[in-house]
Amino acid sequence: MRAIVLGNLALDETFAVDALPAPGASIAGRAMATELGGKGANQAIVLARALGTAGQVRFVAAIGEDVRGAELARRLTAEPLVADLFRRKGIASDLSVILRDASGENAIVTTQEAAHSITPAEATAVVDTAQAGDLLLMQGNLAPAATGAALRRAGERGLFRVLNPSPVEGCDGRYLALADLVVLNAQEARHFGPDLPANAQVLRTLGAQGAEIWQGGELVAAVAGQAVMAVDPTGAGDCFLGAALAAMMRRGARGLSAADLAFAARAAAITVSRLGTQSAFPTAEEFAGIVP
Repeated sequence: MRAIVLGNLALDETFAVDALPAPGASIAGRAMATELGGKGANQAIVLARALGTAGQVRFVAAIGEDVRGAELARRLTAEPLVADLFRRKGIASDLSVILRDASGENAIVTTQEAAHSITPAEATAVVDTAQAGDLLLMQGNLAPAATGAALRRAGERGLFRVLNPSPVEGCDGRYLALADLVVLNAQEARHFGPDLPANAQVLRTLGAQGAEIWQGGELVAAVAGQAVMAVDPTGAGDCFLGAALAAMMRRGARGLSAADLAFAARAAAITVSRLGTQSAFPTAEEFAGIVP
């Protein structure tokens, strides 16, 4: 089983502030880090590092033909994945601005112009390169029509379809029924509650409280969060999902187990104990040392 992650790629600019700004306020901040980011990139990087085999993950995203895009492409070369990037003229590469207050809470603004440039035809063409039994992982960062087209074609080709509909504005609730595994945090679960599919697995991530697997409206597995001194929660959910899918793929399964969640919880605990996003994710060597 190989994986295609079709999603977004952005440069993360993180600033430390004393408190998140009120409407209309101008505040002082301190630049903390510039990193590779975007939910699609985050999940692809974790999945590739956790699998530990170069080339098993293909990451597809769009960037602009600008300085930011060149930097994003350069940084991806350090990861054990295959990056296929659509390069767009006249479109700026996406950017995320992260404000982190003194308590560790975050506010994030992300542009989506490059991600939304991926057309339904391009999305289905990406899926057509996969084989039956492969995995397709998507988020809510593409234009909804592209997301729906890719999921439908993946179903026709026999792929295992994973959908993390975040941000929720980028994913029509009807598309959840096209996925084999839907991944939601608590806020997303409330948003999509009436649209949760009856036949798919649903992974609910609960932050420090752990995660649950639901099927047909019934709880089938759960894992508690790992006790750790949390420093920065940014990217913890992406790390959890990527690690859980890697554990599932190593088993050759088409669905998550409690053991997969336990592995993911250990990985996410490492991430929240460090500052940053990509730099806070476990390395391939650290993943190899996590007991499944």
